[in-house]
Amino acid sequence: MIAALIHNIRRNHALEHATITLLSQKYLGEQIVGISGPIGFTFYTTLSTEEVVPIAMKALQQLKAGKEELRIHPNCGTNLVATAVLTTLAAVIGLGSSKKRSRLECLQRFPHAVLLSAVAILASRPLGIWLQAYVTTEANLKNTEITTIFTDRWYGLHRIRIYTRHSA
Repeated sequence: MIAALIHNIRRNHALEHATITLLSQKYLGEQIVGISGPIGFTFYTTLSTEEVVPIAMKALQQLKAGKEELRIHPNCGTNLVATAVLTTLAAVIGLGSSKKRSRLECLQRFPHAVLLSAVAILASRPLGIWLQAYVTTEANLKNTEITTIFTDRWYGLHRIRIYTRHSA
């Protein structure tokens, strides 16, 4: 049951990314934030339901047609988390772990932490893309359909909930 839940989240995440990619191409500069779950995904956006839903349907068709690259998005939170984890580890390693270290010793190690953090930032981009491709999204949406759309307003934005069903 948990495996099926995770699988649904990964497929919805892929469809969310594909939809955001296509929306961003059509509506330059519009605000779009998405979050995925096991029953679908939600957008917080300046765009209307009438603008979003046809693009979501198109994104689903394109993923079903094999356009797997649409599941990767450069502004995904996965990239942010990868950067945060790697830079935190780099800073901890760079500063060292001794509790008895003086402030002067910490200050002397500071350039090491900065250098390691810079390397971590460079490494985090390809890591985030890899994580999206193999961990947080699933591009096989052959048995997926959009079932229901719910929309309302949330702090001046359209909140558009797109529910999906994944059959076996």
